[in-house]
Amino acid sequence: MAFQQQYTYRYYLVAFCFIVLISLLSGCDAGVGGTSPTQASTAAFPKLDSSPKGQDGLTATAGSSNCSFRSTAPVSTSGWKVYKDGRFPFKFAVPPGWRAGSFVDDSGNDYIVQVFPPGSTTPVGQAGLADQEHFSVTVVLVGPASTYANDPNWSPEAGGITISGVKTTLYDRTTPDCGEVNRGATSDLGHHHFTFFLTSIPAKAKADITFFQSVLQSFIYTHP
Repeated sequence: MAFQQQYTYRYYLVAFCFIVLISLLSGCDAGVGGTSPTQASTAAFPKLDSSPKGQDGLTATAGSSNCSFRSTAPVSTSGWKVYKDGRFPFKFAVPPGWRAGSFVDDSGNDYIVQVFPPGSTTPVGQAGLADQEHFSVTVVLVGPASTYANDPNWSPEAGGITISGVKTTLYDRTTPDCGEVNRGATSDLGHHHFTFFLTSIPAKAKADITFFQSVLQSFIYTHP
């Protein structure tokens, strides 16, 4: 009889321990959060294109846009303030009310002068690369030089332009929805490779393009 009681006691003890173990395992599963995390899709992130110093992931194909923002003749820069760079021997006229400043980008590869329109509160620097309306002049410090000629998203304008006495090509780019308008040019001046870039919005593109071409016309690089 004592043996049977001892056996019954052990039976219930084992059953109790088994129930407790099941409960603990269930609690652990709940504590993990239910579903396992999945890897974030990279499709949602824009891919940078190979355009020289053209920020964002713009992927407009030349001729794919139905809108047109034609370039116009530069205007006189007489009376404009002049930006004279403190690191490299160049200067250019700044449109009335616009402001300019320089910095070295986070990669350390480029020295960039940014020019922002009146009313803009965007600080000069890395954050300014994403600003929807500004000009920039970039000097390559380290690494290979790039041009717009090899990027099918950019269309060359006929006739070309002259920057500090050097003939070069002005390139155009516009998003398919006409939401962003770009102009760009590159030139080798002295021992430095320069990239000139404009990004604008449709409401201001016509005036900005005229200002941009006026800035390019006023640009002077002084050979040391």
